[in-house]
Amino acid sequence: MRCFIFGSAPIESYDYLRTMDFSDCLVICADGGLKHAAALGLTPDVWLGDGDSLCGDDVEVKERYTFPVRKDNTDMDLAIELALEKGCKDITILGGIGGRRDHEFSHFCLLKKLLENGAKGRFVDEKNEISMEYKSFTVYPNDKKYISFFPFGGDVTNFSVKGLRYEAEGMHLSCSKVQASSNCFDGEGVAHITFDSGFVLVIRSND
Repeated sequence: MRCFIFGSAPIESYDYLRTMDFSDCLVICADGGLKHAAALGLTPDVWLGDGDSLCGDDVEVKERYTFPVRKDNTDMDLAIELALEKGCKDITILGGIGGRRDHEFSHFCLLKKLLENGAKGRFVDEKNEISMEYKSFTVYPNDKKYISFFPFGGDVTNFSVKGLRYEAEGMHLSCSKVQASSNCFDGEGVAHITFDSGFVLVIRSND
């Protein structure tokens, strides 16, 4: 089951969101993310949060869950936990990058949480698409020009890249170095990324 989660980070333009298919999926708004769903004319399935950044409390929502401000989980973490409880395996977060940097970094941690629970997540805005992988994977061309790879939470061993402009084999990606950034496709085809251990943060972006 697919899920879209709206966070409260700024969204400068809704044009790219209007090309997305929100049908046949679960739509969750984490606190102030409700304003983004409202701007798109969506009726969210769930709103949840502590209300400290809520805008549009008069917007129609099918279910609401209010939590105290003082709690152990962030609103986005609660939204992801709900998506997992509902059986969602494909989760796209909008309004999750940009704005406060502490929130943004915490969201990268939640990508790891999704992987550990058998789901995949990605953060998307107009210029970026951010995901995480814990095993070898294939990359297909899309509308993002650049693709970068970073170790997350520890080193990545025996990292290899085939099918991108800059290929590599048997690299050891360290959290204290920048070794695999700003790559790109160089023609047709797909790219194959392999590694033995670790978590890889994948960032696809445009200028």
